[in-house]
Amino acid sequence: MDFSDFSMNDAGIGRPGHHITGEEMHAYLTAYAHHFDLMKRIRFNTRAVQVQEAAPTSDNGWKVEKPRNSSWPPAFSASLICPPSKAAKPLTHPFFTPPPSVLATKPSSKTPTSTAFAVLGGSKSAYDIVYLAATTGHKVDWIIRKSGRGPSWVFPSHTKIIGPLRAWREKLVTRRIFTFMSPCVLPDHSGTQLSWIRDFLHKTKIGKAVAKSFWKTLHADTIRDCRYREGGGGGNEDKRFSVLEPAHSPFWYGTSSGTLNYEHEQDFKTLITSGQVTVHRKDISHLSPHTIHFFADDTTTLTVDALICATGYSAKPPADFFPAELHFQLGIPTATDSLSDQEQAVWAKYDQEADEIIATRFPQLLASVPESITIPSPAFNYTPWRLHRGIAPPGLTARDSSTRRSLVFLSMHSNITNIPRIELQCLWSLAYLNDKIKVSSLQQVFKDTALFQRWCQHRSPLGHGRQYPDLNFDQLPYWDWLVADMGLRVRRKGSVWRELGNVRKLE
Repeated sequence: MDFSDFSMNDAGIGRPGHHITGEEMHAYLTAYAHHFDLMKRIRFNTRAVQVQEAAPTSDNGWKVEKPRNSSWPPAFSASLICPPSKAAKPLTHPFFTPPPSVLATKPSSKTPTSTAFAVLGGSKSAYDIVYLAATTGHKVDWIIRKSGRGPSWVFPSHTKIIGPLRAWREKLVTRRIFTFMSPCVLPDHSGTQLSWIRDFLHKTKIGKAVAKSFWKTLHADTIRDCRYREGGGGGNEDKRFSVLEPAHSPFWYGTSSGTLNYEHEQDFKTLITSGQVTVHRKDISHLSPHTIHFFADDTTTLTVDALICATGYSAKPPADFFPAELHFQLGIPTATDSLSDQEQAVWAKYDQEADEIIATRFPQLLASVPESITIPSPAFNYTPWRLHRGIAPPGLTARDSSTRRSLVFLSMHSNITNIPRIELQCLWSLAYLNDKIKVSSLQQVFKDTALFQRWCQHRSPLGHGRQYPDLNFDQLPYWDWLVADMGLRVRRKGSVWRELGNVRKLE
């Protein structure tokens, strides 16, 4: 949770053995900014609304526009680093428009007049809202769309492995031995002594059986840890709680998951089985004042004081990039019908080639991909992020040498251990912007970008893979990829066994 050059211990923040709270994280980031004298470089209470390529070959190549009512003038820069927030614009569903009488408020024990809350969504943020509302004495109706992807996996931080031994789930994905279990198309930089393991696990009959058994065991252990089928299963489990069990294996969800990081994580089930929280797997048809209506085949209604939507955020950049013709070169989300026929044909060709590569290397991956969603999503009307290494615009990366490599997008990406990935992306970006990264031809850059995006989409169809890279057990090969690009040594653990079993962490 903390950066390598300024730990939480240095800032005097955090409690050993406890989860980091939002307040503690904010305090740490504030202390970090003060420690490195960054406050003077931050323009608070303003935002970028439009970015324009002004003069690609000059020192003022990018123009950043602020809102019209901002006191700050437009900014010009030779290089632009964009950290587009994945939480900038909430997603709203087209099947209803909340009227003013249905309010979204933060539940609090200090608001006794608001006693009945409805929460829409099945993600970790929905869990958090439900937990906060219920533990402050409010009645909660938790609505998870029947036609959507259903609830996400949210589990205890540790899992049993052998007898009383317990493993920290977040650290499993940073041990190389477990990353080999995933069908990963990224280049293997683990070295000749280890690189054969992935081929063995995914290309031989015995290896496939081992990998399949691993994911089956992980699935079963997660169900056990979450207590969905507690009571023996076979119909004996409490259906008020078992309705939260996701439909598919954690294999497919990427980072659309979370940890029960509450002080009393075992109490979450009690909140539901006690009747404090009621889960509804239904689709909302419309709203009326303080009333939620479901579709015609369900005549029941819910009377609530507030509806809180935990339905995710748009993956589109919060600032508009102008002109729109740049979107193809930049690889940013754009309306699918805004690309020219030629541009659509280019991506269709590269996407098909990428799918053929994936099908050849990992046919079992494409053969068993679950249906990600049963009704169209507004997010699917836009193209996904298509960035070289998940960072740089493909069109600008391979332009002729007279044009600067002047733009990168940081952290339009999701994985379990975010801080090491962010630091590596920053180092890679610095090398890239200073022309220290070797780049292939334009055609190869587009091919590599398409392969990365299509594999992410197939690998995490129930996570964020359709919109941007969503890596869980594959995050270590991604780190290796960036490190190798920079010409640095990938293997640094000293022995094969340490390379296989040691946890990767900031050091």
